[in-house]
Amino acid sequence: MDINIINEGNTITAVFDGRLDTVAAQQVADTLDPLMQQADSNIILDCEKMPFISSSGLRIFLKIRKEVAAKGGKMCLKNVCPDVMQVFKMTKLDDIFEIIE
Repeated sequence: MDINIINEGNTITAVFDGRLDTVAAQQVADTLDPLMQQADSNIILDCEKMPFISSSGLRIFLKIRKEVAAKGGKMCLKNVCPDVMQVFKMTKLDDIFEIIE
């Protein structure tokens, strides 16, 4: 799993490339930890090249969402592939995340 962090003004985009499975989850959490300090920004999680997300990955996304909500920022998911979208729908997380194409 590779993650590219792009800072553009008040917007931070994390571009995921690879499977966000249980094995990659700790690396992803460590990589995204600095976003917690900038949770008052607009955060976009670009999932176009992420074909899979595990429950560990969902927890990471929920943790970021909670921190962003607490600090008054805004978070959305972008370019979610059909398989990952199905996971969000099955877990009803599509109701709490803003998901854009």
